[in-house]
Amino acid sequence: MMKNKFILLFILFAIATVISQNNVAKYNVLFKVQNPKRESAFMNQLSEASKNLEFELVFNDSVSYFSVSDKVVLDDTSFEKAASKIISKGDYLFRKNQSRFFVINAPVYYEKQKDTLAWNITSETKKIQNFTCYKATKIKKVTNQRGSFNHEIIAWFCPEIPFSYGPNEYNGLPGLIVELIEMPANHFVLKSLVLKKGDVKIKTLDKLQEVEEKKYFDALKSNLPQR
Repeated sequence: MMKNKFILLFILFAIATVISQNNVAKYNVLFKVQNPKRESAFMNQLSEASKNLEFELVFNDSVSYFSVSDKVVLDDTSFEKAASKIISKGDYLFRKNQSRFFVINAPVYYEKQKDTLAWNITSETKKIQNFTCYKATKIKKVTNQRGSFNHEIIAWFCPEIPFSYGPNEYNGLPGLIVELIEMPANHFVLKSLVLKKGDVKIKTLDKLQEVEEKKYFDALKSNLPQR
């Protein structure tokens, strides 16, 4: 009887361990402005610097965290650091069960309103890293000092990987986003995927200060190099 109880406890512990384990998707990125009118030496330097970056998405059933990979060392004055902030505007923490989104640039963060615009899922497919992926699109409205613009977002997601997460703020598709084209300049492509990686933790908001969105971006811009 005791032996049976021990076996049952061992099985339950093993199941709980697997469920609690996190998954890691790593992405290459290219920052390349498609509008010839915006090309400049500064933009070209950012584009070259982006080739040295690697981003990672750590996730499980209920939460995801997207950031520059820990293995990438960013000097505060480097173009790689500037490129990472322009490409991602910070780290992204998404609590799926609460439907809450946080953007982080330590030591501060702000809570971002979740995008409610639905994806347009198409029947178009292509192979990426031997995964069959489906194309989805949406239009993102961006307003800045130059005016208001509609930017097309193209995501290639894989139903074989049943997690509704992706790079930056994009999620909500019936499968992991394997490739993301975020106009006018960002292009993420999955580099590697490791499921049930038990030695990786998802970062939290502990010891960070919540600020208003405007204050967050004012601080972010002040740390970027001058063009």
